Amino acid sequence: MLSKTTYNIKAKISLLPTELGGRKNPVSTGYRPSLAFNSIQHFSGEIELLDQQQIKPGQSGTVLIKLIPAKHIRKNLKSNDAFTLNEGNKAVGSGIIITAEKIGTDI
Repeated sequence: MLSKTTYNIKAKISLLPTELGGRKNPVSTGYRPSLAFNSIQHFSGEIELLDQQQIKPGQSGTVLIKLIPAKHIRKNLKSNDAFTLNEGNKAVGSGIIITAEKIGTDI
């Protein structure tokens, strides 16, 4: 059964440069990486860019992230928590939470 708890997160993300193992192409609104919050468990999220059309490898930007409901989801995300952006098992960037708004409750 899926948790009905999820988050809307405002965060600052930084993409790794391509030459350091990052993506080859920029990201834009609708990008769906997996996110790891200081754990080996990954959560899916959808990113909406704020104040820019794309973020290129090696660049940073402010985004909104909506975590996709999952069977288990962390219940204690908060400002200043760090996370890693992943594509499969490959880290492509990192981020810091600015604000985290908890949405819904467990059933």
